[in-house]
Amino acid sequence: HYFIQSNLRCTTVMASGHLTRNILRVKPELLSSTISFYKEICGMNYTRTTVATPQGNVTSSAYPYCQDGVLHSFSYPSKDPLYPPTSVCFVTDSNFTLDYPNPGYWKIGIAVQDVDAAVAWFNAHGVHVSQASQFVDVGYLTSLCDPQGYSIELLQTTFQGNFVKASGERKAPLDQVEMPALGQITIRCVKTEQTCTFYEEMLGMKLLCTEVPGNRFPFTLFFFAFTPNSPPDPDDLSAVVNREWVYSRPYTQIEVQHRHSSPTNYTTSSTDTCKIGHVGLGVSVGETDKFQDKLFTDNVLMKDFEKRVAVVYDPDGYLIEISCDP
Repeated sequence: HYFIQSNLRCTTVMASGHLTRNILRVKPELLSSTISFYKEICGMNYTRTTVATPQGNVTSSAYPYCQDGVLHSFSYPSKDPLYPPTSVCFVTDSNFTLDYPNPGYWKIGIAVQDVDAAVAWFNAHGVHVSQASQFVDVGYLTSLCDPQGYSIELLQTTFQGNFVKASGERKAPLDQVEMPALGQITIRCVKTEQTCTFYEEMLGMKLLCTEVPGNRFPFTLFFFAFTPNSPPDPDDLSAVVNREWVYSRPYTQIEVQHRHSSPTNYTTSSTDTCKIGHVGLGVSVGETDKFQDKLFTDNVLMKDFEKRVAVVYDPDGYLIEISCDP
């Protein structure tokens, strides 16, 4: 089984679910520069949430070690009131590594209308970013790292050849006319069938798009989201027309990369040999009366009837904290 029992009694999270956060560890000595990077340079909203009790016990299994007892969260304002923002979050920890074999966690993606303007913004603020380029028929993009070394992809919502310069004042973060968004949280998987079953049938997410860049780049990308929306070509999720549509969505997707010559396993948050930087993902769900008894079976990790929180692992061992709305 790849599920962990909890007080939640559910087999499928309804489409009303929400991908709440991506949780990462940060060294205490890099917390200040990390806050400055995401708040001042990326232009995200910053909030602090206490995740420890007065006795010092962490209130969530997703944060087994948090030195300052605080969850530091960063997000862009939502573009659509139907879709709350997804945050990139940090917990302080002195004892973890970013250097390990076969990393499963890859990056976050920031979706922007004008990636060249974003590149110029970062470079002007002392963060080196290379010029963007059109990566085959996947997207016009480039990448950078935050102060802790986590990868960030800057992805334009349109291909380079389809770009139209937006009119209006550039009042949004990253020198944009339109508000940027946390577009993707990207992880890697070993077996696509099990992964698709988990995210579609068990979590209730929708597969919106698949991308195969070609023989030169032997991997496939899968984009999952909590939404009832359908792409322009729902009968062929690999159609190129679906890609720019996905990049411009107002909600964050879980992007899963499957390498066609993938290793037998990836190092994820459930790995026992080392503590890694990526803690896991957070999901919030409603309609708890529709949940059934099948999702959680045995191996109780956490029970919290008042907070209505559960922790599960996907087929590759990524930790997912599920909270139920009252």
